[in-house]
Amino acid sequence: MPTPREQRAALQLLTAEAVSVSLDLLTRLDGSAEARRAALLDNVPGVIDYYSDGSAALALDFYEEERDMAGVRSAFTPTLSIEDRTVKTRSAIAWAAAPLIVELDDIEAASGRLAEVVQLEVARANRDQITTNRRNDPASVGWRRITAGGCKFCRMLADKGAIFKQATARFAAHPSCHCTAQPVFTTNDTGVEASVMQYKASRRGRSAAQRAELRSYLDTYY
Repeated sequence: MPTPREQRAALQLLTAEAVSVSLDLLTRLDGSAEARRAALLDNVPGVIDYYSDGSAALALDFYEEERDMAGVRSAFTPTLSIEDRTVKTRSAIAWAAAPLIVELDDIEAASGRLAEVVQLEVARANRDQITTNRRNDPASVGWRRITAGGCKFCRMLADKGAIFKQATARFAAHPSCHCTAQPVFTTNDTGVEASVMQYKASRRGRSAAQRAELRSYLDTYY
């Protein structure tokens, strides 16, 4: 059975392959900038969907294995939960293609943006399976973040093995973030609940004052 860090490494390999396929597509496109943008909008969503299926399957297997390892006796079958992100994904791909038009065929900038979009979307499918099934599983008390060091934002969210127990807790991720979620069960709940600041840092749409507070906290303690 893979450890949480091995599962994280497997996801990183999967997202890297998805990014590679997408960038290869970009470099092979010809024609006008508008035509290449249209080709990306036609083809990259399919790449994301294909690798997201693998990403989600990886998470579901991991969830079941973690549940078995924890010795949970009650029955529960994790189910696939894929959010319809068609509109958001197409908008992100259009943003990635913008340097081809606005900045006069800046392929390097477009490649960087496209890699960011594909990596985030494919990794999202993995994390969502853990956070969604954990809410539906009576034996689960929450999830914790698995990181390999990385930036201070991720280190803070994973600090002390904090367990995010609130059902509304969001898995915050940044571009090129390779962190994953690990389910925690009543039978192996050995950590402390996430702190007020850890929950705050996981929110979407923080105010300017909240962002400043977070930056100050990270600079002081991490």
